[in-house]
Amino acid sequence: MALAAHVRQYLPPKRIQQMEADLAALSCVWEHTPMAGPWGWSLAAKQRYRQMGVAEELLPSDEWLEEVRRLSSREFSCFYLKQLLGTLKDVNMLGWEMRYWNKMPASQSDDASYIFKSLWSSSGRGVFVGRVGDAHTRARVQGFLSSQGGFVADEFYEDKVLDFAMEFFVHTDHVVDFLGYSVFQTGESGVYGYNYVESQEELLRRINVDETLLQQLIAYHKEHLAKTAYHGPVGIDMLKTADGSIHPCLEINLRLNMGILALLLHEQYGSGATVALTPVREHGFQALVEDGRLMILSEK
Repeated sequence: MALAAHVRQYLPPKRIQQMEADLAALSCVWEHTPMAGPWGWSLAAKQRYRQMGVAEELLPSDEWLEEVRRLSSREFSCFYLKQLLGTLKDVNMLGWEMRYWNKMPASQSDDASYIFKSLWSSSGRGVFVGRVGDAHTRARVQGFLSSQGGFVADEFYEDKVLDFAMEFFVHTDHVVDFLGYSVFQTGESGVYGYNYVESQEELLRRINVDETLLQQLIAYHKEHLAKTAYHGPVGIDMLKTADGSIHPCLEINLRLNMGILALLLHEQYGSGATVALTPVREHGFQALVEDGRLMILSEK
């Protein structure tokens, strides 16, 4: 949301401010790792650190933040995906339907279901399933065009059986480490549910995709992430359908994410753990691992 706003004095909605305050204790999970720092960078995050007295030379430049914003856009994800599909040319990969639009599609007679996404959002916000010919869908898409200048539409995969991701860390010298896989659950329109806190062997069994293809994708991502100006944590979201096909790049998250958090928590607690990560609250937000599932609970 801060990337979308792209201003220094960004004030999120009160509910998001409460989430930030309630979940602040989560930062202890990554504060002694290479991921130490904010959950993600933006002009607003930089301004917060400046106001806390962090020296200017320790903060990223505005030019770098502009590039992070561009690379974080789902428009860039579309470009990245088309390059990937054209390079690897694997029949088991999906995604040719994913497109960036900067205007309303002309056809109003298409009854197929698509998933529409704003250019910047997270945790399933700014994402919904609809039909191009539906008036409500077109009104919501017009809102994306008015507020962010574009949107992404992709095929809605009704036969999706798994959400997973590849997690990376890009160092300042452009060396890219593959941190591991993450597997997570979402609702129909992409609203986040939970991540599995399990070993890589357990997660690979859940993914159950040809490991040769997975290794090709890891190598591709490492090569191309190294070519960007970005450094820091990265998660690339993917999905698997019932016939074993995979969508190799639904979006690119240039920030910390729940998948990386799940990897760090597995290092600390192992598989199948139950542990409160933030204080239990009658109202507000709470992060916990329950029976090996990392989740954020919300009570109004």
